[in-house]
Amino acid sequence: MRDNEEIIIKKIRRPHVGHHAGAWKVAYADFVTAMMALFMVLWIIALLSTRSKAGVAEYFRSFTFLEGREATGGDRISHMPGEVILLQNQPGGFPGATNWERRLEEGIQKGLEENLAEAQDQVFIVRIEDGVRIELVERTSKAMFDTGESLLLPHGEKLLEIIAKEIAELPFPSWIEGHTDAFPFQSEETYSNWELSVDRANTVRRYLVAAGIPDDRIKRVVGYAATYPFVREDPFSGLNRRVSIVIKDREEKGEEEDNPYEDAENSQPY
Repeated sequence: MRDNEEIIIKKIRRPHVGHHAGAWKVAYADFVTAMMALFMVLWIIALLSTRSKAGVAEYFRSFTFLEGREATGGDRISHMPGEVILLQNQPGGFPGATNWERRLEEGIQKGLEENLAEAQDQVFIVRIEDGVRIELVERTSKAMFDTGESLLLPHGEKLLEIIAKEIAELPFPSWIEGHTDAFPFQSEETYSNWELSVDRANTVRRYLVAAGIPDDRIKRVVGYAATYPFVREDPFSGLNRRVSIVIKDREEKGEEEDNPYEDAENSQPY
């Protein structure tokens, strides 16, 4: 460097932001607020009874913002034997079903759409060998019976009225099955879910007969308690509280099957 060369020193001043201008405090406050909300929810849930928890779980399991076809999968419905059908609009009919099965399914669907649209998510049809099983499940605020009771509620009567009208058009034998969830019955020791499931099935039988179905066409009334849950992974689900109406185009031969749900062993509503 030459002795006469000028030395230039340049200083760059940066603005002082003071520990990121406090942005970390905002993020930390949001985190603490979220944790407070989480612990409050957990505390409230801990105070609920087991049955109330199951009701909350069933509500969120079945809740959807979607309506119509999108709510249940649109056209992605299989009608192979043993698979569950949630009734909804299905262009082109019900592929794979016999004529009487198709008429029954379409008739129930039309009746629900015109008279009890809010119950469309309560009716499932399972294709089985030589017939169908109509599953009438309970949803939150849409029960067929009061808790622990076998007397039909007005909603249950309206639903059965639609089903009975279509079944009465068929000449085939049928039987009725009652089912409960896995919660133990809280009433008298001599009255359990077994008695309750039988009583509910018999209540449905009486209603169907009064609605015009000949008594001699109902071949069996049986209660299964919680032994055949509709939602197998959750025996406490409200969907397991249901009544099933089985219709076949032939009489059964021999003894009753060990598992009446063997045809639908791989079927799940969810």
